[in-house]
Amino acid sequence: MPKETPEAKRARKAAAKAAARERAARIMAGLVEPPRLPQPERSSWVKVVQAQPEKPARALIPPKNTPLPERDREQYADNAPVGWVKPNA
Repeated sequence: MPKETPEAKRARKAAAKAAARERAARIMAGLVEPPRLPQPERSSWVKVVQAQPEKPARALIPPKNTPLPERDREQYADNAPVGWVKPNA
């Protein structure tokens, strides 16, 4: 198939744009109905409803005024093995 020349391509595109402008002008003037996409048919038992908003999440543990429990000593960084601690940290 021979390759299309740039001039031919420009002419083809210009003709397509002119035809589209003409069709748009006729649609705006009300002479032509705009194209409508077919709507999918719904069964009679299908009911479209709006979803209820989600309820806000509640805390699993109720808040307390008591202080936090002490952690075990091995959880602190000063008790970490020497190989895990950066020097001068």
